[in-house]
Amino acid sequence: MDPMFHSRETIQEGDVVIIFMSRDNMTSITVTKGQTFHNKFGKYSHDGMIGIKFGSKMHSPPPQSGYIHLLRPTPELWTLSLPHRTQILYMTDIAYITMRLGVRVGGKVIEAGTGSGSMTHSLSRTVGKRGKVHSFEYHKSRFEKASEEFVEHGLQNIQLQHRNVCKDGFGDVGDVEAIFLDLPAPWEAIPHAAEVLNPNVITRICCFSPCLEQVLKTVTALRDGGFSDISTQEVLTRTYDLMMPPPPGSHHLKSVSSITQRLRSHEKRKEERRVIQMRNAREKVRLAKEAAEAEEAAAASEAAAGEEMEVDGDTAEPSEKRKQPDSGDPEPTAKKVRTEASETVPEEAAEDESEALYDEPEVAWSSMVLTKPSPEMQGHTSYLTFATLYPASIRAMISAQVDTTAFPTRAASPAAVGE
Repeated sequence: MDPMFHSRETIQEGDVVIIFMSRDNMTSITVTKGQTFHNKFGKYSHDGMIGIKFGSKMHSPPPQSGYIHLLRPTPELWTLSLPHRTQILYMTDIAYITMRLGVRVGGKVIEAGTGSGSMTHSLSRTVGKRGKVHSFEYHKSRFEKASEEFVEHGLQNIQLQHRNVCKDGFGDVGDVEAIFLDLPAPWEAIPHAAEVLNPNVITRICCFSPCLEQVLKTVTALRDGGFSDISTQEVLTRTYDLMMPPPPGSHHLKSVSSITQRLRSHEKRKEERRVIQMRNAREKVRLAKEAAEAEEAAAASEAAAGEEMEVDGDTAEPSEKRKQPDSGDPEPTAKKVRTEASETVPEEAAEDESEALYDEPEVAWSSMVLTKPSPEMQGHTSYLTFATLYPASIRAMISAQVDTTAFPTRAASPAAVGE
């Protein structure tokens, strides 16, 4: 019985099941009679899972009201639910690596750096039962845990070895078609990799490195090892969430063009207000200057009036009367200007943002698909360096062509020197 890669419709004892609680919360279990899976929303008996279809929704018994979905295991789901012992590869990188390496059904590949086994599960499915995956892990505890998982999942086409391939090479493994190196120093394993690749066919290698300094050392080692077609890529992904359209009879989202027009009108009103505010500021400075000049003139006239009082005290006015502002005082004028200017500022309609995004319900939106980028996109990517190793005969042919097409060097003749 294959507990991992099978096509059975219903769950049986011993099957690996992916427990789906949310998009970012999944775990795996092996269905065993008498056991129970617990989470914060309830408890779920393994006995109740046996016999029901994969993909079913299972409810927790009262008083809890939680539920889970029971999914069929795949390498993609295993990648999202496996226990992390190291940084893992996600499907974005795995799919691209598998394609570029040309991994095929019945093929023979090497993986150095088993880690948490994410890449190993995908390679196992790709080569199939007639193929072989030779995986190497130098860390003892990770090697032991990965061995247990491969046995539990029934992955019989994987041969896992506890070995440091950078120092000790790949042992008695040979004639492989592709090699994947996920190591801290892959350039140390490249000379050993060239020895185990099948010399009679075109073979390929991929090195997974998080730093460009590692990439530079790797490229140098690949060139020294006779590899060709060396290239480095970084694979990026962006996840989009699909949004449900509004229900019939409710307000519908406006078109992009109408929302754009509204934003442009809003920016235009903001610019108009800014121009008016600048004009008001200049007017305020002008009025303040006029007020200062008027104050100086009033002080001068007061001094002149004081001299007149000394000449004729009976005709002098009380000082309180001289301090009263005349009809030309600038302060009321400044207030008036500011009031008039504020009235000319265009007022923005106080409409709710949610209402501003909607049209009338009679507009038909049945064919519209609403999407938005996911705020949390799970994934990790590094630099992938690919290279090809051609058979010795092809390498010799390429080398000969390079030598014949190279520009010849010619020493200057005595005649040329004399000229």
